[in-house]
Amino acid sequence: MVSVELLRQASLFEGLTDDQLAQVSTIASQVTVQANQYVFGENDGASDLYIVVSGRVAVLIDIGGGKQTMVDTISPGETFGWSAVVPPHIMTASAKAVEPTVLLSVPGRQVRDFCLTDCRMCYQIMENLACTISTRLKDTRLQLTSLAST
Repeated sequence: MVSVELLRQASLFEGLTDDQLAQVSTIASQVTVQANQYVFGENDGASDLYIVVSGRVAVLIDIGGGKQTMVDTISPGETFGWSAVVPPHIMTASAKAVEPTVLLSVPGRQVRDFCLTDCRMCYQIMENLACTISTRLKDTRLQLTSLAST
């Protein structure tokens, strides 16, 4: 369990009421990741979504030949691992700590269960998640365009 105040700092939970944040606090946990440690790999099953509390996480995609390229860096308050909430629940990229990092881990299954019982909470989370996904797609496109021109 984590504090409501900590959840309030996460862009994913912007717009949620104190009661809704209290619900999320019962399922969230804190995780520490060392520098250069992978949180998950591309194509892994997605069970949890993550929020950076401190530190930074690189989002990497496979580009073939056993190589990866970084397409984004996740900073405190930002979310990654959204595939835990969106079918088919397979990670679309890898995530690796750039430095010692503290994360909030939130089980995707339980977030989806909240959505079945609280439509307003679900709408707010999904709207925030859509903004995150849109930004990540834009950043990935920019990175791939840059790679293609070199």
